Amino acid sequence: MNNLPPRDQLFDIIFPNQHTAKAIRVKQDADPEVIKTALGFNEIYPIIFITGGASAMSDRDKQLTQSIIESIAEFAEEQETVIIDGGTESGIMKMIGDTRGNQGYKFPLIGVSPMGKVSYPGYGNPNEEAFLEDSHSHFVLVEGETWGDESSMIVNLTHAISGHREKPAVGILINGGKIAMHEVYLATTTQNKLPMIVLDGSGRAADEISTAFRTGKTAQDILQAIIAGGDIQLVGTIEGPEAVRKKLAKKFEPKS
Repeated sequence: MNNLPPRDQLFDIIFPNQHTAKAIRVKQDADPEVIKTALGFNEIYPIIFITGGASAMSDRDKQLTQSIIESIAEFAEEQETVIIDGGTESGIMKMIGDTRGNQGYKFPLIGVSPMGKVSYPGYGNPNEEAFLEDSHSHFVLVEGETWGDESSMIVNLTHAISGHREKPAVGILINGGKIAMHEVYLATTTQNKLPMIVLDGSGRAADEISTAFRTGKTAQDILQAIIAGGDIQLVGTIEGPEAVRKKLAKKFEPKS
């Protein structure tokens, strides 16, 4: 690997579009409280974590998903909310990054990726399978060689930034595969569970969870655990961005 950044030290990534993001390389089991402070989050913030993708979607479904992503980004900007995702130039991560950049939004957008799978300006990785998205504001680069090595950090950092849900913290699943399914499992079965909004009709993992949740029937252990312990709410893709926004607004209502 070329130009491997030092561990636990904040550094800048300057993209060709002249956007500069703050980044830090950390071990998989690094303390998320330390990381959030290093990134400049000295207070607690409401946060949305987005997991999944856009694989095997029809053009129509991609258009519907894009409109939903735009609504989520608008909500985050209005509510001064942090968004956290996988940070790469693909699928819904590209959609949310492009929306932030194109609209000139200022909400923090944190990408968490495995160091061994990504490249970015100044870091040429011969084993890269994805580039970092160029409108994210922050990156946490987890030492790992496999997709999914970043999953625990995404969930743990979500908890840390929200003050362990002292501020609202919500997960959104769109489409997704095995890694997204595992992230939902981590989010819904930990002691301080995160509520999840699942985009029904978006395909793959989201539809598997939706079907299991509606019917109460599944042979998969991971799905049984998710629906048994999770705070799951379904929103149909065809219901559009306003339905997702209403679910978010409900979750972000001040605690009485």
